[in-house]
Amino acid sequence: MATAVISGRVDARLKERADAYLRAAGVTAGDVIRAVWERIARTGEIPEEWTSEVTDDDAFEGFMRFRSELPAATWLSTLSEEQMRDMIASRYV
Repeated sequence: MATAVISGRVDARLKERADAYLRAAGVTAGDVIRAVWERIARTGEIPEEWTSEVTDDDAFEGFMRFRSELPAATWLSTLSEEQMRDMIASRYV
């Protein structure tokens, strides 16, 4: 069977992290790539991670939903002006 080389680029830190998981699982990057290509060839489907398009509007709506679910930070609104200055100044000492 003839083989072909497939190459791609990823962030070096991302590669290091993924390599550690692959080593722990006893597989290589080539094994993972081969499995993904075989699945695409067998099913004709691209894995879901690459087919869902997230728009900026979707991301913004998701953020706003997340923000609305956060608890109110009442401790901040109850600080006096002096306490606020002290808190800010303490971060830059």
